[in-house]
Amino acid sequence: MYAIGKVDIGKKRTRNEDSIFVSNEPIGILPNLLIVADGMGGHKAGGVASELAITSFCDYIKSHANIDIRTREDVTILLKLGIRHANHAIFEKSKMDEAFGGMGTTLTVATVIEDIVYLAHVGDTRLYLINDKSIFQATTDHSLVQEMLEQGYIEENEIKVHPQRHIITRAVGTYAKVKVDTLIYDLTKVKYILLCSDGLTSMLSNEEIHSIIKTHEASTKQMVDQLIEAANEKGGLDNIAVVIAKKQEVNQAC
Repeated sequence: MYAIGKVDIGKKRTRNEDSIFVSNEPIGILPNLLIVADGMGGHKAGGVASELAITSFCDYIKSHANIDIRTREDVTILLKLGIRHANHAIFEKSKMDEAFGGMGTTLTVATVIEDIVYLAHVGDTRLYLINDKSIFQATTDHSLVQEMLEQGYIEENEIKVHPQRHIITRAVGTYAKVKVDTLIYDLTKVKYILLCSDGLTSMLSNEEIHSIIKTHEASTKQMVDQLIEAANEKGGLDNIAVVIAKKQEVNQAC
């Protein structure tokens, strides 16, 4: 697996609150690691939250490098505990400094081990599994409009234009405890893994994302650049974070 990522401020925001982490080399016991975080809060607090989430998560993984991950459950538990550690770090920092009060972040983390992707997830950053024929959203948004959709109050085509579409119902760091979703997927028929913030998905449909990836298969970097460019062309209303991992490519450092 080889992965690459990029963050763009977009066309409308004056500061960036998205953060990413991409490692094609081992982090602790994990052979690779992909992370996207989209922060929220007052002046600069969102950026602090997303960066702290990533550094705290990585510190946890590194400090538990000697544990056994013999089973799939072992891996998902490690990812979940890493996010809970990040939650504690952000929550404590927000209590210590009123400038950071109430800050939080989405957090989606993934690692690939022997053709299996393990992921842990809080918020509305997404992970997609992609091949030549299809694009599949592996994560479920923890957002108000997603809950409204599931309860039948709105239709799917209303999500992108709903006035409350940016309200998330779960975030890392806003409360002392956080509920973390963990998922496992077989990558046998998967060609690409995409992690991204809502700065991409609020601007582009899944079909548009899939089309761009298929068009630029010669270069993973071009895929990332073109996705960001397309989101900006549609308005670029938010920061845009994109990480793409490609299977069966020479492993190298990011």
